[in-house]
Formats: sequence, C-alpha cells, structure tokens
Amino acid sequence: MNKTVTSKEDILKAGKQIVVENGLQAINMRLVAERCGVAVGSVYNYFSSKNDLTVAIVEAVWNEIIGDVSVCGLEYDFLENVKSLFCSIKRSGEKYPLFFSEHSAVLAQHGKEQGRAVMESYFKIIKTKLFTSLQNDRRINDSFFSEKCTQTDFVDFVFSNLLSLLIQNKKSCDVLTEIIKSAIY
Repeated sequence: MNKTVTSKEDILKAGKQIVVENGLQAINMRLVAERCGVAVGSVYNYFSSKNDLTVAIVEAVWNEIIGDVSVCGLEYDFLENVKSLFCSIKRSGEKYPLFFSEHSAVLAQHGKEQGRAVMESYFKIIKTKLFTSLQNDRRINDSFFSEKCTQTDFVDFVFSNLLSLLIQNKKSCDVLTEIIKSAIY
C-alpha cells in the first residue's frame, strides 16, 4: 500500500465506484484508500476529512449527471425540455441508484453547509436552463404568470416536482407534464 495517488481524480473515481456499488452511506477514508491501493494518509493529503471527501464525491457525481444532461436547447419548447431533463437525469441516475434518495441525508450528516452549497450550485444550473427555455417558448400563455406566480416561481415548482419524481424513482414525469401543459399552454 505504498503506491502514491497521482491525482485527486483517482480518489474521486474510486469514491464514485463505491457510490455505484454501495451508495453514499458506504463512503469512508479507509475504503477509498483501499480502492486506490494507497495508505489512508494518502487520501488525507487531498481531503482533510471524511466530510470533505463525501462532499467532493457528491460534487463529482453531480458533475457527471449535469454533463450527461443535454437539454434545454432553444429549439425545443419548455414542455419538451422538462421531459428531456427528466429522462437525462433519470438515465444518468440509474448508474447511481441510491444517489437521489441518499445525497440530501448524507450531506446533512457530512458538511451540511458545504454540501448544501454544492447541491444548490448544480440545481441552479438546471433551473437556469429551464428558465431560459420557458422564456424562449413562444407557445406559452403569458397571462398565466402574475405576481403570485412568476416565471421563477413556476420553474422552482417544476424543478422541485422533477426532483420529487426522481427521488421516488418514478418511471415517467407524465403527470407533471400534463399539469404544465394545462397551466401554461
């Protein structure tokens, strides 16, 4: 076990593999070091605590998921982008079967503020894409929106329902898309 880890990426890759096999709950310094073939101290050279390691692995998984999300092009309407976003995240999430249900709970235990900031930054990326898509969809009935329900409020509503469907491991987002269709078109 005297091999030197050549990069932080090696550690994150090993951590992501543990998440694939056993979920986020299984992450610990010793297991990650073992997977990398190094002493535990080598992992500590890159991550000062289990909390830092866990948050970094969550961030790496979100990076992968967001990287796989190829949606919200301006050529699509909002409804199509919601469907595409759901399918893309679901497909990416299948690689990490427990990720959506575990990541909030695990981050609450490990570096709550740091973890929340990481999670929110990825959520913001997705919401921004949805918002842009909503603004560019010429079929939308603008009279739906008001001070009580702004476009931002609506995107937040859609996004939180998408997350809920993913956490519940639903096969489709058909109910949500029917609600969207009835409301804004």
